[in-house]
Amino acid sequence: MNPLNYFLELKKNGSQAVLCIVAETRGSCPGKTGSKMTVLPNDGCTGSVGGGSMEFRVITLARKMMEQHENKPRIVSFEHSADAAPEERSGLICAGNQKIVLVPYVPPDIQTENKKNIFVDETGMRFSEEPPEETGLSVSADSWLYTEKLSDPPTVYIFGGGHCSLALTPVLNSLNLRVVVIDNREHVWTMAENIWAWKKTVCDYKDVSSLVNDNGEALVVIMTASHTGDATVLSQMLPKKLKYLGMMASKTTGKFVMDKMRSLGFSKSDLDKVHTPVGIPIGSQTPAEIAISIAAEIVKVLNAD
Repeated sequence: MNPLNYFLELKKNGSQAVLCIVAETRGSCPGKTGSKMTVLPNDGCTGSVGGGSMEFRVITLARKMMEQHENKPRIVSFEHSADAAPEERSGLICAGNQKIVLVPYVPPDIQTENKKNIFVDETGMRFSEEPPEETGLSVSADSWLYTEKLSDPPTVYIFGGGHCSLALTPVLNSLNLRVVVIDNREHVWTMAENIWAWKKTVCDYKDVSSLVNDNGEALVVIMTASHTGDATVLSQMLPKKLKYLGMMASKTTGKFVMDKMRSLGFSKSDLDKVHTPVGIPIGSQTPAEIAISIAAEIVKVLNAD
């Protein structure tokens, strides 16, 4: 579960937990700004703020806050250097520094619906419909404020619900990506077994354009059960503004589909948008290996922004 949602659910039920947020990073650091982790009183955490000895110290501090029944947020600084002051030394030597906000309490009835903006300071945490003027961490002599705009995770549309789709979906899900799987076949067992998809749709491939957002943020992976299915879907995706467009195909299948696209009038610049063969080249053969390859390519595209 998403660490923030998990924290809020625990608090709604009156359970102890501390939400840890990477509020600021400078230089080389594990974890990135906005990364979150929910710490439970005994064993168990969800999410990560970077791992290693630094994360262990954060977990230890979070549990100490729970033991002492603290209810106000804290902010702690970590220097990733052997030369840092002992109280700020993270145990890492990667030469960066970061600040972590720890939130031990929110009211059980805190209102979060339709409120996509987080505000955390030394007095507590709240959600608002009004966006902050600036996001991130601001610190003064006697106060601090962390603000963040929440957004829905990017959506990956996978056309084809077979073995590779079944392997790819949980990997993308673990990367906090929302996955929609579309297939034109009914009663496919791999579709039924795919419990990680946010949504599953069975429909004719001839009219799938309307299923995919055209806002430049959608990611599309084509891996249907046939070359005709690949071509039918690709012809509808090429005119769209997409963040990523990949197609799983052998050299022979890829050539057939691309020749078909040229016959439909698509230009070289149109076809150059397609990642095919799909994924980072790691010599992948099995569905699991193919899933890692595709997921890595998608992460590369997302992190290029």
